[in-house]
Amino acid sequence: MSNSPSVDPNQSRSEALARIDVVERALEQLAASVRTSTTALQQELAEVRLSVIELHGQAVSKAAALTEAPLDGDVPAGSAEGARLVALDLIGRGVDLGEAKERLGAAFPGVDAERVLSDVGATIGQ
Repeated sequence: MSNSPSVDPNQSRSEALARIDVVERALEQLAASVRTSTTALQQELAEVRLSVIELHGQAVSKAAALTEAPLDGDVPAGSAEGARLVALDLIGRGVDLGEAKERLGAAFPGVDAERVLSDVGATIGQ
């Protein structure tokens, strides 16, 4: 006779199944927590999106039209307001001022990009 204890297969099976149940419950609790957090974050994201859209609408409605041709010569119809909208987008996305000036100047060659960026920034409080 050996000194090693005899292993009961039924007991081992029961212990393994009990461990599986514990792990499964923990996993279900974790999944429920993740679902709850995900829902809360999605709601917060939707609220933030809505406020950004509202702020953008307010900024655009407050934007004053340019009172004179921004640079040498005439500016094609719509360019000044188009430049303002692009400037608002660039500022809103946090694009570096130098890069924003270059992009605006390239897209609207007859517009004083620096002035437009300054005007739009002042309008939205930046």
